[in-house]
Parts: sequence; structure tokens; C-alpha cells
Amino acid sequence: MVLLIDEYVYSKKCSLEDLEKHNDLIQVSYELASSNEYKQSIEEISKTIYIHQREFGVLAKNDPNGFYLIGSDNATTCHILVLDNQVAVALAHLDGAKTHESIKHILQELIKYSPENVDYDVYIVGGFLDGSNRQYSRTLSNEILHIFCTIPNISFHLKLAAITTYNDHIVNNIHYPHIYGICFDINTKNIRQMDFIDNGPAFRLRTVYQSANSHIASCIYSSLKGIIEIEKFDIDKQFIKHYYKPLYEQYFHNDQQLLKMTSTSPEQERKSYLINMKKTILYILKYYKDISKWFDEQTHSIIYYRLNDRWITDNKKIIDDIEIE
Repeated sequence: MVLLIDEYVYSKKCSLEDLEKHNDLIQVSYELASSNEYKQSIEEISKTIYIHQREFGVLAKNDPNGFYLIGSDNATTCHILVLDNQVAVALAHLDGAKTHESIKHILQELIKYSPENVDYDVYIVGGFLDGSNRQYSRTLSNEILHIFCTIPNISFHLKLAAITTYNDHIVNNIHYPHIYGICFDINTKNIRQMDFIDNGPAFRLRTVYQSANSHIASCIYSSLKGIIEIEKFDIDKQFIKHYYKPLYEQYFHNDQQLLKMTSTSPEQERKSYLINMKKTILYILKYYKDISKWFDEQTHSIIYYRLNDRWITDNKKIIDDIEIE
């Protein structure tokens, strides 16, 4: 229906420039951006659903596994979106690929929890004043804001917008995002900046999902099912031939060039980025012919279930990770 900011209605369009009018929203956003970043504690791991890039998850207060924390990190130009319909909370890590379709998919899952509810609270973080010609952060911020103005039948109340302009700071004449990751507590609605030490099961395969093609955001966890479910996806063989093989042959051993070729914001990536990217390249090149065979023939997915506070799968085919030799 509309996007609402401090009771002001945006029914056709909204952009970063429009946010300037809303002092309370900007103040709240700056407060989070300037807050301390926490390191995920060992105790919090068993209570947390971690969301990778181009994924989303949905948590309800009656979650069958007792999860009440949900979060994501390693966002530079990417945006982390939280939607709360007062019965369940969805968190998504959006990178600009099929954003409209991804938000539609998220809403389809959220509506299952409360079909009659048409008022959603919205929290968005991520992006910075990146100097790229394509202005990745600004483009994604404006796209998300515009989408919420045009979705029918739901009123979206924007509670936080620590995005791009309002998530930027300068160090040695270089722009950086304040916030790289957040953790949302569905019970208290508290948001903290967070650096996660645990990324959940099947980390490498889930990373391949967003690397291999331009898919929409995938629902990795929903309290209605209580399982981690990785849906079957295809890897474009031409993408392997024309991108990943040259990436390995020409740039793998040159860190600066590899950063430039794989990141929308090479100067702002954290130290873990290069190691993870190199492992993902090796993993894709070694297993891309086999990955489609790992998925169950009946469910077309790989499923992890919870047992004694650990994620367990009966799938014997999946390869967890690969090492850099």
C-alpha cells in the first residue's frame, strides 16, 4: 500500500533524499551506525540463525528450536533488511540481484504467519558512499525504498534506515560503511552491530548459491519448518568457463587484482573476504559438475535438522569445504 515514515505517507516513490526530512529516523539510524560492534559469543551461536548473502530467514517467537536471534554480516554495498509483522521477523541479505522478486518472496513467507496483518515494521542497514561509477549502494537503497512504496495491501513503517549516506564514514580520505553486520533479537526488537563467528551449516555451498548465478534470495530457514533447507540450484557452465576459470588462472595469486575483480567495494572488504573468495573459487571449480547430484531426488534440496543443539544432515554427498593448498 504505502511506505510510512513518522506518519508521512509515500505511496508512489521514496528515495534517500526524502529521508533527509525525517530527523527522528536519521537520528536513530546514526545512533546504530555509531554504536559499538559486538563479537558473537559462544553462547549465542545455539540461539542464532545466520543469513548469507542472497538468503533470508523467518523466525517466530514459538520457534521449535528455540532460536530468537537472526543476523548477517560482511555487507559493504549490500543491504540487510528486517521485516517484522509482529508475529514473525524476516531478515534478508540483499545484493542488488532481483531485489523486487526477492522482497516479494520474503513477504510470501511472512504472510503465512499472519495473513490478516497488513502493518509491517521495516529496518534497513548497509551500503556507504561508494565511489564506483555504478553507485551500487545508492542504487540499492533507492530501489528498496521505492519497492516498499509500490507493494499493494501492506503498510510498511520505516523504523531504521542506516543506509548509504547514513552509514558512511571516512578514514584517510576513503569512505567505509559503519555497519557491516547486525543481529536482531525477535523478542526485544533490539538491533546490535555484530561480527559473527559462526555462519551455520553448509557455509561453502550456500556461498556458491549467490556466486553461481543471478538467483532470487532463497529462504534458508523458517520457524514453520524448523530446518535449514538448501534448495537445488543450477550453475551456469558458461559462467564457469568465462568467469571462474579465468579468475583462477589470471588473478588467484594476486590479492589486489582478485579483490578488484570480485568485489563491488575492494577497499572496504574485511580480511576474511579474500580467504573465503579463494575457497569459493576452488570449491566451484572442483565440484561444479557434482553439486547438482548432491541434492535429494525427491525434495530437490539438502536438509539440516536440529539435534542436541547441533545441525545434522543425513546427506552423505555434500562436501563441507575446501582448503587452500
